[in-house]
Amino acid sequence: MRASQTKAGPAVKPLIVARAVAAVISVIMVVHVATVALWRDSDPFLVPDTIVAVLLAVCCLLPNAVAPTVMLFSFGWTAGVLTVSVFTYVVRGEFAWPNFGIVVASLAMAVLLHRHGRRGAEA
Repeated sequence: MRASQTKAGPAVKPLIVARAVAAVISVIMVVHVATVALWRDSDPFLVPDTIVAVLLAVCCLLPNAVAPTVMLFSFGWTAGVLTVSVFTYVVRGEFAWPNFGIVVASLAMAVLLHRHGRRGAEA
């Protein structure tokens, strides 16, 4: 075993990265919901944004055995919700760069977790 590997193997690093990204996005979404979404008269994204925040926060706390599967779902959900959000801006002639950044980060983490899962299945 190489010095850079732990007993858990190379699988630990992708999970650490994914947990960190999930935590950052969760905090961003909590701040957004608390400061913007709750105060709008009717925000169609209030419930989906809240679900994103909760799912990603929970992912950070799950054990390594189940975290990748739940994180893959959560990052997919996040990418879907925020893609719809980006396109609600696009149809109004605007572009939501912060939302787009979260979509890209979520998709990158989904790919990372998928590749990590395939590598574990082949071993």
